[in-house]
Amino acid sequence: MKHFICLLLSLFMLAPLVYAQSARQYYDKALKTEDINERIKLLSKAIDKSPKFTNAYHHRADAYKEKGLFKKALADYNKIITLSPKDPFKYYARGLAYMQRNDCDSAIRDFSEAIKLKSNYDDFYYNRAQCYMTLEKYSPALKDLEKIKNRKSKEHTIEIMEGRANFFLYRYDKARKVFNKLLKQNPDDTEALFYIGRIYFNNELYDEAISYFSKTLNRDPSFDTAWLLRASAFKEIGDYEQAAQDYTKLIALKPEYTYYNRRGLIYEELDDWRAAAEDYSYAIALNPKWAIPYNNRGYAYLKLKNYKKAKKDFDMSLKLSSYLPTTHINMAGYYWTVKKDKRNMYKHLDLALKNNFKDFDSLYESGKKAWLFKNINNSVEFRSFISDYNK
Repeated sequence: MKHFICLLLSLFMLAPLVYAQSARQYYDKALKTEDINERIKLLSKAIDKSPKFTNAYHHRADAYKEKGLFKKALADYNKIITLSPKDPFKYYARGLAYMQRNDCDSAIRDFSEAIKLKSNYDDFYYNRAQCYMTLEKYSPALKDLEKIKNRKSKEHTIEIMEGRANFFLYRYDKARKVFNKLLKQNPDDTEALFYIGRIYFNNELYDEAISYFSKTLNRDPSFDTAWLLRASAFKEIGDYEQAAQDYTKLIALKPEYTYYNRRGLIYEELDDWRAAAEDYSYAIALNPKWAIPYNNRGYAYLKLKNYKKAKKDFDMSLKLSSYLPTTHINMAGYYWTVKKDKRNMYKHLDLALKNNFKDFDSLYESGKKAWLFKNINNSVEFRSFISDYNK
């Protein structure tokens, strides 16, 4: 009897070991399995056998994340943190999952918790800085980058982030210093070239900006923002032909409705009203709920003396956005130029001025809109009407 009791006690003490080994076997097999669905099944069996098996939860969460099943992944990361609330790497793993889901606020909270538990681990600061950059919180991003500035494995990315953060904080001298350092190391660094171009652009040094954007595009012809800003710089210096060519290159890369509208405005400067109207039509086709290209196309139709289409476009522009002052100015011009209808002209002129139209000079003499009010814009009545708002 005594021997039987001892045997039972021995079996009872060995039971947890056998139980745990069984969970370990499923876990080990899962790690050797390439098929992600099979891996999840094996890890789930390991967790069923041992509900506190944190590494099994961790690998299953990673597998869920890889499959894009973020809800399930986060449930597992939450369980891991419940089981190991003092392990910084568990918070870090969940933070990376939030980051992949573009939930930077939650990621920052987890990275911050990881830093509280282990303040000397670079990756925590690096990823938190990336999240701060995404959220346009550039000052805290710089503080994190300062802590890992000498990290060689990610030195280039860290310096690019540092330069960009300073740029967006309008610390152009500091940003230029960082980007010039990168160019000394690699004269073909397209991002450094691009941001120096942006610094010149923001300081209205357009020739210098064009030079750097051109260098950027020589190295990366698919850099769409460089095409956009170089086109804008060419527009600023009055080189509309080149601006139109740059917008054409940009549209070939990225046919967005805003770019068609921008190129339409350039064609206006070139007095190519048919091309302008065509571009506004493309913009409308891509985004029929945007009021601005209807207004712009209506103005082009006025120039082309297609008055019926012009009126229809102005009506649609105001239907979509009744407060647009430029549309009211153009509508006022339509009523005067086409109909000689002073009552409706003054009605829309009044609505334009009430909606903060301020370009008063454009309505007189050689101003851009002066032709719309020819033979009335020099009258005492017209000038008195405008002067009531121009105070």
